[in-house]
Amino acid sequence: MQRALREGAPGGAPPLPAFHWPLEFPEVFQEARPGGPGGERAPGPARLDAFVGNPPFLGGKRISTDHGDVYAAWLEQLHGATKNTDLAAHFFRRAAALLGGRGTVGLIATNTIAQGDTRRSGLQPLVEAGRAVIYHAVRSAPWPGDAAVHVAVVHLAVGMSPADGVPPPRLDGVPVRHINSHLRAMPERPDPRPLLASRDLCFIGCFLRGDGFVLTDGEARALSAGDPAAGEVLRPFLGGEEVNSSPSHSPHRHVIDFGERGLDDAARWPALLSIVRSRVKPARDRLKLTGIDAGHRARWWQFANPRPELRRRVAPLARCLVAARVTKHLCFAFQPAGRTFSDQLCVFAIDDYARFAVLQSRAHESWARLLSSTMGEGLRYAPSDCVETFPFPRPEHLAAGGPLEAAGERLYTARARLMVELGEGLTAMYNLLKDPACARPGVVELRRLHEEMDRAVLAAYGFGDIEVPPYAAPVTPGERSAAGAFEDRVIDRLFALNEARADEEERRRGEAELRGPGPVKRPRASGQKAPDGG
Repeated sequence: MQRALREGAPGGAPPLPAFHWPLEFPEVFQEARPGGPGGERAPGPARLDAFVGNPPFLGGKRISTDHGDVYAAWLEQLHGATKNTDLAAHFFRRAAALLGGRGTVGLIATNTIAQGDTRRSGLQPLVEAGRAVIYHAVRSAPWPGDAAVHVAVVHLAVGMSPADGVPPPRLDGVPVRHINSHLRAMPERPDPRPLLASRDLCFIGCFLRGDGFVLTDGEARALSAGDPAAGEVLRPFLGGEEVNSSPSHSPHRHVIDFGERGLDDAARWPALLSIVRSRVKPARDRLKLTGIDAGHRARWWQFANPRPELRRRVAPLARCLVAARVTKHLCFAFQPAGRTFSDQLCVFAIDDYARFAVLQSRAHESWARLLSSTMGEGLRYAPSDCVETFPFPRPEHLAAGGPLEAAGERLYTARARLMVELGEGLTAMYNLLKDPACARPGVVELRRLHEEMDRAVLAAYGFGDIEVPPYAAPVTPGERSAAGAFEDRVIDRLFALNEARADEEERRRGEAELRGPGPVKRPRASGQKAPDGG
């Protein structure tokens, strides 16, 4: 481009004419002109009134690939961004900066603009600081062109208020009181904080970095027949696909799992080690000799990350909960704790029906879908965002024999029975549950149990005044409005509860530090009312 500006394009075309905004429009950039209620706007470096556009769709990790490390580093420093921040977020920030004191921005972005690091580096700093108001947004709409993406359309008023003519907010065409940086009809709240009570509950499964570790069931049976002790390291291997597609969530593969064993210890299973040596080691030998690659290369017989912290947490349990990391429907299932779980699963050190009920409820799903990112049309569940910040009901509401455990067990048992009866996995099962046209008796009963469980979860939080909508997907405008209102009310109260719990934990830490070494403070007695109703 620079050469074309100087010398002309290939084929003898004349040089491209240069265009310089401040020179072409000095009245915009250098001259005083009428302003708002404050009178004339003084000249300055940026005096545009509005930005309207369609920024390029580019994921954060592609910025350095397509535009170079220096450009990516400059954007990250300029806007306090991360490598996961999509390019669209930087267009919102830059447009708002170039408006000067006031103006409007209307941009098209992918629907990740309201998710994860893209939201935290883009819309959130503008809205949280009070400098910008989102007055119109479409959260998700299919792109009419060839690209198979969903887009969001966001309009911001920067440095302006209703007195300046900012219209009342509308979200997806519906009048609302507020639009926050999540593109929800709620006031902006600080991001939820991690809670000690929710820490070390959820882990991502093992990252293998070598398909050669994985064996078919036939290979595993033959190896076990030749070496009865092989079962100690030859384990059933479960991924997200099996959890969501098998009616019984059964694995159909095995994996050679040496855990954290050294090479000498792994040599106790020579046949298995020989397989790893021939199928995994050649690819590991091609890795770099620096950084994390060097460790993976040196420990070629081990998974790249065998997740020792996950193994320690589930070791005392007979079973644990799992959920696919990327999934259309957020579904949880129990699994024997002795299996090896792939990195396409989130694994929970949870073995009780009460917490299953909470996680499988629409209260948690609303929380997770707000705080997670998406991958295509699927949810990408993130332990740090969805679980470590999530305020579970107080322990007395999670106790064995309580209404929450009973509701969770009824749902889980009925769901497992119906899935086997119909021969359907979780994805197909929840497609039926969400389809309002499906009137099979077992499906209708399962919807009823979901609604019953949702009410039990809300009651455990003290949110019993929130009406639970039908479990099938909404069809009419009234049903969609009721479902959206349910999600907004639940999310807003969970945000407030997270803030109260985080403040409580911080206060207790401060008190413990003041007391110094000594007896641990006794927990609140069962049945004593929680200060936040949860």
